[in-house]
Amino acid sequence: MPFQQTKEQIFLRKIFRRKEEIKGYVFTNRVPVTEITVRETPLFESYNDATRASGYRPIKVGEQWGGGTNAWFKLSFRIPQEFRGREVFFLIDIDGEGCLFLNGKPYHGIDRNHTEVFLTGNARGGEEFDFVIDAISKHWMNFKDQSPKTLRRAELATRNKEVWDYWFNLDYLHQLAEVLPEDSPRRAKIIYTLNESIDAFDYTRIDDESLSKSALRANELLQPLLECKAASSATNVAVHGHSHIDVAWLWPYAETRRKCARTFSTVIRLMDVYPEYIFSQSQAQLYQFVKEDHPELYAEIKQRIKEGRWDVTGSMWVEADCNLCSGESLVRQILLGKNFFKDEFGIETDVLWLPDVFGYSAALPQILKKAGINYFSTIKINWSQLNRFPYTTFYWQGIDGTKVLAHFPPTTDYNALPTPQKLLEQVKYFVEKDRSDWSLLSYGWGDGGGGPEPRHLEYLRRAKDLEGLPRCHQMKVSDFFHKIDGTPDLPEWIGELYLELHRGTYTTQARNKRFNRKVELLYRDAELLSSVASGFGYQYPYEKLHREWQRILCNQFHDVLPGSSVRAVYEDTERMYPEIMAVGEGVAEAAADSICAHIDTVGPGDAIVVVNSLSWDRRDVAYVDLPSPGDYTVLDPEGREVPTQSDGSKIWFTANVPSAGYAVYRLISGKAAEIQGQLSVSPDLLENRFFRVKLDKSGLIASIIEKASGREVVPEGQRANLLQLFEDKPNDFDAWDIDLFYEEKWDDITQLESCEVVEKGPVSAALGLQRRFGKSLVKQTIRIYADIPRIDFETWVDWHEDHKCLKVAFPVDVNASKARYEIQFGNVERATHTNTSWDLARFEVCAHKWADISEEGFGVSLMNDCKYGHHTKHNVMRLTLLRSPKDPDEMADMGEHVFTYSLMPHVGDYIQAETVRRAYELNVPLRSRICGSSRGDLPKVHSFISVDAPNVVLETVKRAEKEDATILRLYECHNRRAKVTLTLKLPFKTVYECDLMERNIGEVHSDAGCFTFDIKPFEIKTFKIVK
Repeated sequence: MPFQQTKEQIFLRKIFRRKEEIKGYVFTNRVPVTEITVRETPLFESYNDATRASGYRPIKVGEQWGGGTNAWFKLSFRIPQEFRGREVFFLIDIDGEGCLFLNGKPYHGIDRNHTEVFLTGNARGGEEFDFVIDAISKHWMNFKDQSPKTLRRAELATRNKEVWDYWFNLDYLHQLAEVLPEDSPRRAKIIYTLNESIDAFDYTRIDDESLSKSALRANELLQPLLECKAASSATNVAVHGHSHIDVAWLWPYAETRRKCARTFSTVIRLMDVYPEYIFSQSQAQLYQFVKEDHPELYAEIKQRIKEGRWDVTGSMWVEADCNLCSGESLVRQILLGKNFFKDEFGIETDVLWLPDVFGYSAALPQILKKAGINYFSTIKINWSQLNRFPYTTFYWQGIDGTKVLAHFPPTTDYNALPTPQKLLEQVKYFVEKDRSDWSLLSYGWGDGGGGPEPRHLEYLRRAKDLEGLPRCHQMKVSDFFHKIDGTPDLPEWIGELYLELHRGTYTTQARNKRFNRKVELLYRDAELLSSVASGFGYQYPYEKLHREWQRILCNQFHDVLPGSSVRAVYEDTERMYPEIMAVGEGVAEAAADSICAHIDTVGPGDAIVVVNSLSWDRRDVAYVDLPSPGDYTVLDPEGREVPTQSDGSKIWFTANVPSAGYAVYRLISGKAAEIQGQLSVSPDLLENRFFRVKLDKSGLIASIIEKASGREVVPEGQRANLLQLFEDKPNDFDAWDIDLFYEEKWDDITQLESCEVVEKGPVSAALGLQRRFGKSLVKQTIRIYADIPRIDFETWVDWHEDHKCLKVAFPVDVNASKARYEIQFGNVERATHTNTSWDLARFEVCAHKWADISEEGFGVSLMNDCKYGHHTKHNVMRLTLLRSPKDPDEMADMGEHVFTYSLMPHVGDYIQAETVRRAYELNVPLRSRICGSSRGDLPKVHSFISVDAPNVVLETVKRAEKEDATILRLYECHNRRAKVTLTLKLPFKTVYECDLMERNIGEVHSDAGCFTFDIKPFEIKTFKIVK
């Protein structure tokens, strides 16, 4: 039986077919470009090197090039004399991506969406062009592609402007008719008129003059439809051109630099043609790439910014991951990003633009507000699996109570094509349209760059004020927020913006995450030591640290740090991070040397200067390399021998070191005194004054007695430190996701190859265990200490599994419906049950250095030195250790890994247990060094900075960005108010409280090296110390 259609459907089909036919008459008088050569290369070459190189070969349209490589094309042509007075375009399709260079400068990007290059609006005839194309023979969605590409088109053509205008009018009205309700009078009139119009077009006379007349005649019939204005009640859509350029993802950093040239040159060319065009671009790193690579293009961008047509937005150095970055890293993303935009363009950004980041920490609102950022936008939360986020325009409140105005573009699309369907979806999903007239829409090709094409801009010209649609206004992102700021009765969302997706990004590419944690903390030490040393004449290495911070921040991009990039990206980072660490260590060592030169180190033997960069007095294990083989002992600053352990090359001892200070110990040649140890160790037992840990025959923990309370930690019949291997085959996004059903299939790893005592002494005792499973091997040292209430699990894994996830489980005898997790500058509570779909969705959550589950009077903290994925379900604490996805990097995480996690059962809650401090101590070891003898002015024990409040952490000490001053940043970590006194034993004259941009808020009274301030729950405080 024939398929039934309405009369309107039949006519719409007719209109579509005629529309496609008319499209073929837009470009006419086509002339092939034949003078083309190409040269393939695996390298990322500069323009000068590539154009001077030999090896170019002729290529014709229809012939192949590339095959997983880069290439350079050279093309030469002359505009025919018969094109005189006409608009002329170069039509080019290389079946890949490229940047068209003219006179050595980026002129236009080329890709599947950008194949029409405007040359002139009024040809003289005879103009000569010599173009060069820097090309890649891969599509950005498939960087592994090795197939050869085809030069599909290379020709000159004139554009029939009348046909062009008519076609876009016809196309847009046709699309509008397709999406309007079937009973809409507007739809009926559009279909009727479009049918009349296409019948008025003459398809038989196709010379330019006839086509122009035909298009004008047919177009005249459409004008009444186009003149119908949007309804008085129609909402307004602020539209802005945009190209989301991932700083790295399915391509390495070198390719991103080329994507910037392609995208930004296309934007400039389109701005020449469309004066209403507003384009928004975030990420200071991308601007810096262009500034370094293409200064002429950068100058054009600066001019468009000055004109107000190029919208500098975003505020961060890159669009950074907001789950994994430390609090200080988030501050630096904004500090360096905003300063770059201010210094380069005179722009003070006030929007955090993060459309594609995988969740947003509840610490962000305060960070934003204290950096002068009042507004926040993303689309990503609406990708959540189980629960639709309830708002589009709302106030987002962080852990400290700070609020910022947030807007989630309703269509959840940052690469929109502004079709009638998309604009009607914009209205449909705009939740607050009952109280607000404005929503935001980004248009243009993105992820792999590209940006808007003429079609986007032509559509928007027609959608500006058209019946049946919302009104569209080209507008900067910040101007949009200024327009909606003050909207009454907006809803509020309190706490984190948790993305119910991409939970695997807390774990994938574990080595990369470990590097990030280590360099964040290394540069904390390097800056603090340099700041202290500068008080004694040391030259603070600002430029060196600033340069490396830019590299640290670059690697925190939201596809790099989360682990969702291709192998080439991690080859980049595995080269960069050792360089970054070498610089940081060099700075820290040089600053420590400078400080040591001012310390009184005279005494017997060798002086060991032990440095504590944390802001509390600390008793912890220190070590130094021995100067030569032999017996040694260690004396404390009072000359008393302390317990030591040695392996022949290093010596360990327990040191007491003051807050942000040092203590001088002494290394003495000679046999150490016999000290009765407090540690017991055997293959099935570890015991100190804090815990008694029993292992079963499989090397699993069967019992932990917390001695202060007498409590058994492990529930009867269960086992702790249980490694579990889960099947990890997510439905869609391999590197990104751990899916809800992962818990359905797993193996407990219980087979034990060996368990032996590997360390027994007065400082620490340890067992060494080895297990094999699948194709992998794990070696673990379980260590306890005489003076540290922590059980460490130092782990080495040679990992070779496929689509598996390795977790460690600690069932604990604690009754709690919530667990607490550290985030940046504070912590949050999350449910341990699945009462609601919102609770169920949080089956994998992000935390930083610790998680804690406590009941009244007792609890357990689980700490780590480089892991982020957690799940506390009922009374089982799990830490996610490793994954093995195969896409986009088929070798992700294969090979060796080193990490430590630690368990700390405790009396009271996390506050009484000082979990925050213990986790910092795990991550920030004491720094020890043997120094030469000198009679410095500093005493043998000294604190440079101290804070008297146990709930306040000194996070950062650094040089100010814009002046010769020192910045101190602190935060409250227990959700408690406090009056705090900070003592600073360094020369200074004045103290100012300042914001995160280091702008003064007001002077703070100081006396005798001390100043006092109030701090609120989870508040960040920043002070500027002026010498």
